[in-house]
Amino acid sequence: MNGFINVLKPVGATASDVVVCLKHILRERKIGHLGTLDPGASGVLPIAVGQGTRLFDFLTNKVKKYRAFFTFGKTTDTLDSYGTVTAKSSIIPTDKQISAVLKGFVGEFDQLPPQYSAKSVGGVRAYELARNGIEVKLTPRKITIYDISLVERKNADTVAIDIVCGGGTYIRSIARDVAEQLGTVAYMSGLIRLQSGCFNIENAYTLDEVREMKERCLLDIMYPLQDVAEHHFQDALYADLECGRKLKCPFDDGFRKIYCKGVFFGLGQNVDGILKISYYLKNAL
Repeated sequence: MNGFINVLKPVGATASDVVVCLKHILRERKIGHLGTLDPGASGVLPIAVGQGTRLFDFLTNKVKKYRAFFTFGKTTDTLDSYGTVTAKSSIIPTDKQISAVLKGFVGEFDQLPPQYSAKSVGGVRAYELARNGIEVKLTPRKITIYDISLVERKNADTVAIDIVCGGGTYIRSIARDVAEQLGTVAYMSGLIRLQSGCFNIENAYTLDEVREMKERCLLDIMYPLQDVAEHHFQDALYADLECGRKLKCPFDDGFRKIYCKGVFFGLGQNVDGILKISYYLKNAL
């Protein structure tokens, strides 16, 4: 069983919980999620099955879209609704003020992760240190926000914001940083992932639906590779490809889906003029 399942993760479950559940439902040991999603968040969680797990590195940094809910006037140690309130403010910004500040968050910049994050510090997760009262100095990381906009005001102090960003972005940190520029404090009171790469919430399956449909939920291993160009090698080179012999690479940049004699071998790229099949997927179809 090889491919992907687009799971609609419920609030309360960890990404690892979903993986364990699917291993039981599908009776398949080789399953992994393509990028974590906090327990308090819901939405799209792509799951790789079988040889689909080999594409983990290729797919985890794809563009993601979120619907986030920011509550102004107080913040927490975790920067979400599950933490302890650490500061309050009487300043609740207007929609106009929020929209004006959001414009400055489009682009590439350094973002400081939350103290409660999965970032490793000396081999220990930052959130584990934070739970033990140990505050560590985290290193900012480069992130990209492609679009961010105010959707609506949900109530007096909470707004819904849509964010399109690259992998590794902490939405909780955006709540913190937006509030700081507005002279107040805020936390992320809710989060829904609407899209992760080519996986969209419109065609995601709940866990109950997966239990009922099982492998009928499985997407072909080619599903996330739809936009990757193909390259077909001459039939005479089949044995060289199968044995992993060095071949001159006929294309310059990016990945290509490699075929020979109609057989899909995997994703190849040019490394110093030589073909390197970085993601070997022969027999995955």
